Amino acid sequence: MAIVSEAAGRAISRGVRLARLKPGGKDGPDGVVRDSDELCGYQWSERFLLGSPDAPWRMAIPDIRMPANQFWPMHWHDCWIAVVVLDGTVLIGDWWMTPGDVLVSPARVEYGPVLNGPKGCQLLEIFAQDVRSGGGYGPEFHDHPTLHHRQAAANFSARPTGSEHNVGNQTTPLATVSGIVTGHLQGGQRFDLGAADDPERGVMLDTRLPGGVAIPRHQHRDWRGLLVWDGSLRAGDADLTKDDLLIIEPGADVPAFETGPQGVHIMEFAKTAAGVATVVHRRDLDDPAYRDGLAAITDVEVE
Repeated sequence: MAIVSEAAGRAISRGVRLARLKPGGKDGPDGVVRDSDELCGYQWSERFLLGSPDAPWRMAIPDIRMPANQFWPMHWHDCWIAVVVLDGTVLIGDWWMTPGDVLVSPARVEYGPVLNGPKGCQLLEIFAQDVRSGGGYGPEFHDHPTLHHRQAAANFSARPTGSEHNVGNQTTPLATVSGIVTGHLQGGQRFDLGAADDPERGVMLDTRLPGGVAIPRHQHRDWRGLLVWDGSLRAGDADLTKDDLLIIEPGADVPAFETGPQGVHIMEFAKTAAGVATVVHRRDLDDPAYRDGLAAITDVEVE
């Protein structure tokens, strides 16, 4: 399994980096996932991190490519997570997810299994408080073939409180999993990765901007990521299309945006709730050139 701790990118302004998901979709770069003969399937992953290296924790956004029919048993994570399917299909619990489908799970709630579709899957698995936060598998999966070949250091322990009813089962129907949220990317949505009153919760925004609108230079009060799902966007002198990703530090001056003629559909990730607001200058709020663009985004604030 190939894992790059933190993907590289280039600075487009101070505190703003532009990166890009590797090509290949579910098959992996250069078909590395599809063409592998590794037992139980080869998995490729590259992760993007929101937060400074010396911070107590960072939001992790792994881009994961998994082979056809690879099977992972029921498990849990110690932090809130979100899954967004980008390519291919995957079964989680009893739901066959397709591109654009979204699943959010609270911390320490057992769900699954995860079974990749007949042609594999590419997904984002967003860890609200870093992939290192851990998790585990029930003790009966100690000799599961995928874990034996792919994850030798897996943690096997008693199930979290509230998941005890899964003993003896292989599948958790999502309707029986406490706190699970499901949806589909369609614009105008917000997914909290944490309790709604927790200021440290991560937040994922599903945003559509119409064609030919502009957003002025702005800032965010905490780390923010922006991934283009469809369409195009110009940020300063950088042209962004599908799979381009901006990584924005707190307080950085983000260049003005201008959407392409067909508009843009983006996924945005705030490390904490403080990063949700788009902070603009009052003079820009009153500028008619930015009226339509600012009307289409969430939580505009003025400084």
